[in-house]
Amino acid sequence: MENINERKSIMKVYLLTGMLISSILIIFLLSNSGIPASTNNAVISFAEESHDFGKVEQGPVLEYSFKFTNEGDKPLVIERVQPSCGCTGAATDGKSEYSEGESGEIKISFNTQGREGFQEKQIHIFSNDTKNPEKVLTFSCDISTQNKLNN
Repeated sequence: MENINERKSIMKVYLLTGMLISSILIIFLLSNSGIPASTNNAVISFAEESHDFGKVEQGPVLEYSFKFTNEGDKPLVIERVQPSCGCTGAATDGKSEYSEGESGEIKISFNTQGREGFQEKQIHIFSNDTKNPEKVLTFSCDISTQNKLNN
């Protein structure tokens, strides 16, 4: 009799241990804990989405490049790059399609001539990234005319 009770206790321990391990495994798989899922899309990821030129003199054309990477598993297509105003220029680095893992840059320019004070501009990037088909990049500067007036 003692042997049967001992076996039942061991079976209960094995059953509970199995259920515990199964529960932990299910929770781990459902929580997506660090296992990267296949996106099956293009994914545009910028190193930074804003840039501050700081204080600048009126007159020069400011230039900057926003760097990005296609972190998806399909080719990324930049469909259009659109600045928010005519004083701003923006273009890709000469390409419009980027393979998986490939990097590129959006080159911007801003003409400070005839402007003063704080300026903030936007660049709209349209791509085939299904989660973020339109990315907005911003840049700013504070244009000073003080030194020109003192000369």
